[in-house]
Amino acid sequence: MSTPDGTTTRTTSSAGKWLRRVASFATASTSMVLAGAAVWIGASTIEMRADEKPPRDPAPLAVVETVRPEPASSYLVTRRYVGRLEPSRQTDLAFEFGGTVARVLVDEGEIVEAGGLVAALDTRTLQAERRQQAANHAALQSDLELARLTFERRQSLAQNGHISAQSLDEIRLQVARLQSSVLATDAAIEAIDVRLDKALLRAPFSGRISVRAIDEGATVGAGSPVLTILETARPRVRIGLTPEQADLLSDEDAHPIKIRDREFPARLLARRPDLQTRTRTVEALFELDNSAAAAAFGQLAELEVRVSVDDAGFWVPVSALKEGQRGLWALFSLSPAEDGSDGVMTVQQESVEILHVSGDRAYVRGTLASDAILVASGVHKVVPGKTVRRAPAKG
Repeated sequence: MSTPDGTTTRTTSSAGKWLRRVASFATASTSMVLAGAAVWIGASTIEMRADEKPPRDPAPLAVVETVRPEPASSYLVTRRYVGRLEPSRQTDLAFEFGGTVARVLVDEGEIVEAGGLVAALDTRTLQAERRQQAANHAALQSDLELARLTFERRQSLAQNGHISAQSLDEIRLQVARLQSSVLATDAAIEAIDVRLDKALLRAPFSGRISVRAIDEGATVGAGSPVLTILETARPRVRIGLTPEQADLLSDEDAHPIKIRDREFPARLLARRPDLQTRTRTVEALFELDNSAAAAAFGQLAELEVRVSVDDAGFWVPVSALKEGQRGLWALFSLSPAEDGSDGVMTVQQESVEILHVSGDRAYVRGTLASDAILVASGVHKVVPGKTVRRAPAKG
């Protein structure tokens, strides 16, 4: 009930506000208590579930195969030099004088023997000239015989004083002229015989015909190639070597040369004294002991030379290497673990440089001790500082 000045009304309104504040605080407190209880219940549940899981055992140590490096003071390098197979002799066969080719008796690829007839010119003109010279020779022989008989008769008359000395000298000199003419005719016949022989083209050595440039009926000039013959009995290989390597080759040793995956023994014939300006190499000639290699001249031939390189290092398995940084490679060595456990080792990294690779081994140098224990394989599974167990020795 309100008074004329409004005092009762203000008192009732203040009490309502206070009651509402109390109710709001009670509601907030209840919510906080409920939230805290939920959190506690959830944490307790997680902890109980964690306690229920069985404890895990630590992972077993990796077992690695090991190997010791093999120290060495040098290593052998196989160097390969490539050349070409060529015949020991190659000749373009030609006639010394021109004419018409009458016969070509061989074809490309055929084998010929030394002195065998391979081609011939038409020699009918030469044969006619020879017959003419033979007739002249016979006539001169008759004149010479008559002159000799005349000289003998006049010589008898001169002794009795019936002819002058001048007449005797004239017949004597006539005999001398006829003798010279007979000799000249003999020389002409011999020259024709030589030309007849040279009209027959013969193989200068045994070999195989590689080129047939002329057929029958062709007119050839002097020196025009008719056939090309290659000697197959002693094939050679011409290979360019470095001057240092050429000086190391021995004339007495047999040098293996590979042609078409076949190996043939060869001996060093000669080394050229000049240096090839384009390749900066010295050409060496090798003669093969087996003519079976001469199936196709011009094919590639390979010479293998083993050279010892003096450089201290170690032989290690290729499987023990792992690519490192800046062109170097890494090896992983093992040292006893700090806790002293039996067979337990700690991985350490060693940096090395590869000098040579031969099969499954590599020759290296670097930060490596001769008594080091290296991880032999599976290097991608280890890192420096990792603890591993060394596998027991085999056998």
